[in-house]
Amino acid sequence: MPVKRLVVGCIAAILMVCLAASIFFVGHAQSLPAPTIDRVGFPAGYKDTFHLLYTFDNYQNRQIRKVYGNDAAASVNPGQVFNFPYGSIVLFESYTVQEDSAGEPVLDANGRFIPVNLTTIFVMRKEQGFGTDYKEASKWRMGVRFVPARRHHCNTPSSTGSCALCHLTGGSLSLSAVSRNVGAQWDYMFRPDLYFGSGSGAVPKGVMQHYVFVPSAIHAQSGDTVTVYNYDELIHRIVADDGSFDTGVMNAGASFTVKAGAAGTIISYHCTIHSRMKGSIIVDDPPLVLGITALAFSPSTVRIGSSFSAAFTGSNITDLTYFDLRYRTPGSTTDQEALNWQRGVSGSHAVPAGTAPGTWTVTGARPHQNSADHSGNFSPLSVTLTVSP
Repeated sequence: MPVKRLVVGCIAAILMVCLAASIFFVGHAQSLPAPTIDRVGFPAGYKDTFHLLYTFDNYQNRQIRKVYGNDAAASVNPGQVFNFPYGSIVLFESYTVQEDSAGEPVLDANGRFIPVNLTTIFVMRKEQGFGTDYKEASKWRMGVRFVPARRHHCNTPSSTGSCALCHLTGGSLSLSAVSRNVGAQWDYMFRPDLYFGSGSGAVPKGVMQHYVFVPSAIHAQSGDTVTVYNYDELIHRIVADDGSFDTGVMNAGASFTVKAGAAGTIISYHCTIHSRMKGSIIVDDPPLVLGITALAFSPSTVRIGSSFSAAFTGSNITDLTYFDLRYRTPGSTTDQEALNWQRGVSGSHAVPAGTAPGTWTVTGARPHQNSADHSGNFSPLSVTLTVSP
């Protein structure tokens, strides 16, 4: 039987820069030989003629990926062991997402990422003989990347070797005897189980694997959307102990979603097929909101070599609370920050030699319970400390 070969076509778009390798594969030190002619093309009107296979929230890259397939690609099923028929065309759109001040994706009411801009489109096509130019056994061909905002292709077929390498090895791996053809087990496609199992594509809060829920108890806040995937190699059927939901039979890749209720609620569930599989969602009390209303220095005028005390007042702050300080040195209009400047609502501080004399102004303070967490906002303050020689 002749060896089937792969060529993968990435028609893609990157708003900022056009890289020689796909954005999937930044960091590759190795690439494969690649074709010089684009035989993949761009399927105009794909939104009207293709099937939306799944929508995937990519936490690592802060992206939403919508994956489409033509009739041939959408006809595949688990019984075909991930063997997409020739003539399959798979396309994915990549979107940037809304992020909060800490760079975390903002979720909508259904617990999904919120799209901002369509930045990149990639296309893969599977045909007989596609792949010869990559010099490796595979079945698909990559196209060139397409930039929607600029309405032009961003690279050439000869630069798609990085795309092919990643689909061949299943990730950012150099080609070796171990990594070669790792991707063959899923026909060089990523996450087809989301399509076969109708998984939501949301970021998971838990999974089923090896006959257990991981974690066995999921902690959530009131109103959170909790998504749990079946990452096992067999079917499960999950039912709430109180009968509030029944997932039906879940194939590999399937997911179920639960909306967390009021604080203090515990939602327990179990698998009706495997009696020892039990899990729960514990709805925690909302986290305390730390607030600062004032800062007082005593004394407010100090000499170099002496010391002073600082006392914070506010809400939910304790002797375990850390305080970051935002301040300006004498004569400056530029804010600087001192992280973990004090722990506890009050503390003593020395004025060491070399301290600039004059008026030091505190313009804000930020309380936090974790010494490594500096993601919150500063509470505005206007407090002065005068240092004399």
